[in-house]
Amino acid sequence: MGSAAQRQYDESLVNFYEEQLVGRADTVYRFAFALTLSLDGAHRCVERTFRDVSANLEKIHGGGDPNVLSILLAYCWRAFTDMKGQAFTEGQSAVTKALKSLAPDVRAALAAVDIAGLAPAEAARVLAWTEPDLRVNLAGARKALMMSTLDV
Repeated sequence: MGSAAQRQYDESLVNFYEEQLVGRADTVYRFAFALTLSLDGAHRCVERTFRDVSANLEKIHGGGDPNVLSILLAYCWRAFTDMKGQAFTEGQSAVTKALKSLAPDVRAALAAVDIAGLAPAEAARVLAWTEPDLRVNLAGARKALMMSTLDV
């Protein structure tokens, strides 16, 4: 019934947002960059992530899930999948070029585990995959990156 303008100030929600969510923005940004390979794409993905999280803040805060990074990355993954097909200006670094050779799903597995630091089981949950699927994609990503460094 109440709109956002009619909401009462809730200090616990503000504290949760500032202390638990904002502090993880850098990790979410690195995850988004690995997915989009673009500063612009990462910015749009992170902006959408935090907008969606803000809209569901009471639900997230009351959900009892202590792993807020997983929640943020799941929102970021959904934002990225919704943006598929959009063109972004890609970076030109050696890392970006190496990651570009990987399919987005494979990059997602690598980013969730090796960039965001999630355990494979948690990364699989964030990406809504089975753990064996995640492990196959992760192994493929690591092998492809290793092989790309041998070609240099």
